[in-house]
Amino acid sequence: MSIEKHEVLLRLKAIELLSYWEGRLVTNQLMDGFGISRQQASTDIKRYIVNHNPDSLVHDPAVKAYVPRPGFRPVLTKGHINEYLDMVSGLASDSMAITLETTINLASVQLPDRTVRPEVVREVLKACRNTGSIKILYASMSNPVWSERVISPHTLIYSGFRWHVRAYCHKNQDFRDFLLSRIDRTPQQTDQTVPSSLEDNQWQETITLTLIPNNKLEDGQKALVEKDYGMPDGRLQLTVRKALAHYTLQRYQAAITRDDANDEFKHPIQLLESDLKKISPYLFSANA
Repeated sequence: MSIEKHEVLLRLKAIELLSYWEGRLVTNQLMDGFGISRQQASTDIKRYIVNHNPDSLVHDPAVKAYVPRPGFRPVLTKGHINEYLDMVSGLASDSMAITLETTINLASVQLPDRTVRPEVVREVLKACRNTGSIKILYASMSNPVWSERVISPHTLIYSGFRWHVRAYCHKNQDFRDFLLSRIDRTPQQTDQTVPSSLEDNQWQETITLTLIPNNKLEDGQKALVEKDYGMPDGRLQLTVRKALAHYTLQRYQAAITRDDANDEFKHPIQLLESDLKKISPYLFSANA
């Protein structure tokens, strides 16, 4: 495949993924993401509709965007939310050629899809964009019985393993994370008053964590870990949102507790001892 055809295919896939998962396609998304003209973006959208997925999208003047028709189905992608994540990551980092297509010399581990449905993502994103509230049917490990919640979401989060939405929970009257895979039906818009995301202190405030090689490792093993994680002076400092601190440590496979640190091969890095108490208020609890 020529470079030109490859780039066109990437743009066509982006058209499909944005339409399928976000429920709308704005021409500027293609222009900004790929550095193309408005004319080229319009040509690509027409090419997708005419040549690949006939009558799949229609322009809606009310939202100034293309929206999927009822029954829209992807034809160039597999309908996995991880494809959407890769595409969004690629648009943000100008690495679409890497994130959307592999070669015979490149492989990756497919993460579980977690049965996240596009209609859930669409309504959550719409509420985030419009500063709105939605009614959802939700269950958690602490309360596995389906129950209605009203939430006001402000940010969609991918933790490296699962998709969450950061939202104000009107039932518990605080900001929490909700797993998208545990929302059972299509969210419905409500007219509930929406608190500002500026009131989400754990989202607005940051915390600095220091990671070091696991103390149980031998000196030679510690040196390897320092090289693996790029630890100048034998430590790595991370400044993250407090709401994302636990996710970050999970992604690094860092030992969070003293019990974790006893398994040095499962957790080759650990929090600096003095950080254990500091991180405690921001570790997960079964409250969502």
